[in-house]
Amino acid sequence: MNNKLCGLLGIARRSGHLLIGFDAVRAALLAGKTRLILLASDCSLKTEKELRFAAQDKTCPIVQVAEDKEAFTAALGLQKPVAVIATDDSGFAAAMLKHTKEDVAL
Repeated sequence: MNNKLCGLLGIARRSGHLLIGFDAVRAALLAGKTRLILLASDCSLKTEKELRFAAQDKTCPIVQVAEDKEAFTAALGLQKPVAVIATDDSGFAAAMLKHTKEDVAL
C-alpha cells in the first residue's frame, strides 16, 4: 500500500475520522457525513453497486484503489478483512484523494 495513504488512514482512524466497514460507511453516506469513500480492488460488485446507488444524489467521491482487502486490513491493524472505508473530514479526504492512483467516480 502507498505509504502516504497508509499513514493517512492510521492518523484518520486515531483521530476518529475514519469509518470502517460497509454498514458504517453506508449509514454515514446516507446521513451526508462522508467526504470520501475508498473501495478495495477486490470489493464485491454488490457492495460497490449498493454504495454507488446510495451516493447518487450525494457529492461524495467513491474511489476504487489498487489495494485489496488484506492491504486495508493490515494498514488499519484489524483482524477481519475490510473492503470499504471512508472519512468524514474534508482535509483527510483531499489528502487521501491526492495519494490514490485511480480515477474518481461518483
